[in-house]
Amino acid sequence: MKVLISTDTSCLINYEVLAKYPISVFNLNVIINDKEYLDGITIKQDFLLQEMNANKIIKTSTPPLGMVIEYFENLFAKGYDKIIHFTISSKLSSMYSLFTTVSKNYFDDKVIVIDGYSVSSLMLSHVLFAYDELLKGTEPEVIKDLIEERKQLNSIVYFIPNNLTALKNGGRISPALAAIGNTIGLKPVILLKDGELVKDSMTRTTKKAFFEKINSLKETHPNSEFDYALVEFGGNEAIVNAIYEHTTNVLGVEPLKGLIPINVCAHCGPGTIGFLVTPKINGKSLKEFI
Repeated sequence: MKVLISTDTSCLINYEVLAKYPISVFNLNVIINDKEYLDGITIKQDFLLQEMNANKIIKTSTPPLGMVIEYFENLFAKGYDKIIHFTISSKLSSMYSLFTTVSKNYFDDKVIVIDGYSVSSLMLSHVLFAYDELLKGTEPEVIKDLIEERKQLNSIVYFIPNNLTALKNGGRISPALAAIGNTIGLKPVILLKDGELVKDSMTRTTKKAFFEKINSLKETHPNSEFDYALVEFGGNEAIVNAIYEHTTNVLGVEPLKGLIPINVCAHCGPGTIGFLVTPKINGKSLKEFI
């Protein structure tokens, strides 16, 4: 049986990471002043950063049904019998619902849709775990069960935006709260918990907040069992470098560095920095796959 792993661009930390693998990628969109762009095809982070800094109206949207159907039709035309497709967390997007509907109604469930319950390097870790299992000959349905077990492991995802403007524009917080927070310099520490972004705490100092989080990982998330990733979207270079060095010194390994996926950038805004802790892939570091 010929099986393909597929995902979307919410897992990417750079645009070359999956190029060497037979893994298909569905490009998500971002809309700037009513003009649609496709992640990695007609837009990358630097242009989005420029447009957001220019106060353009930024949105994201669910792709048309026909585009999703065509995507899978083209893949099955290449001779695949089944496709395992990962979507961004169902609590952040309607992608999982859409792709599940397409699989059931148009492809007789030959597309096994997995709710990634994650973004960025955590989702990438799930995708590469599935690929590694596929190489070992694991059946697609078993791989889905293994991913569901893997999602229960003690992964950690933190994001700290530079300000609250993008969160306000995306309807994540009220204009009044954004105005107060921006005025007094408070930033939310956002935690991805059970597939959903929730406020963990508030901070005035991004570097200090990350240092405290990293210090707490030494005993609970050792580098023998977990990978660390530092991602950013126009983040302050000095702060990013300080967090990188602190991670290396405290946790004993250099974190993987990358970019925040565009569909996340569109909602968190310029200057956002993220730190992710992900389980190793069958005992192997994520860096070995990168």
